[in-house]
Amino acid sequence: MTSISPVQTALNSVQSAADSRETAASQFLAQSQGSQGKLQSKFQDFAAGTFYKEMMKSLNKMHKKPAYIYGGQAEEIFKGQMNQHVAEDLAHSNGNQFAASLYQGFLNHSSGR
Repeated sequence: MTSISPVQTALNSVQSAADSRETAASQFLAQSQGSQGKLQSKFQDFAAGTFYKEMMKSLNKMHKKPAYIYGGQAEEIFKGQMNQHVAEDLAHSNGNQFAASLYQGFLNHSSGR
């Protein structure tokens, strides 16, 4: 029967600790890259969404209410919900063109502190 020396035991424990740190570091890196993508997506939805919502609001103010066919408050509620949905869809699909430079500025500003 082979006996393990105390030095060999210490080397094995150091190696296992190093392996667990490497695994933890790679998991952290994967999570931070995933969270970086989520952060960029949320930033894009917020920045571009705000822009497109204001654009839709301005477009609706340009048009006057029709004289004969007008749905009243129900139409206003529906129009508001539809505009919100359209603005969110535009922000999600085309917002990267608008928000990419703002996101880089945000990262530069937050890392500079």
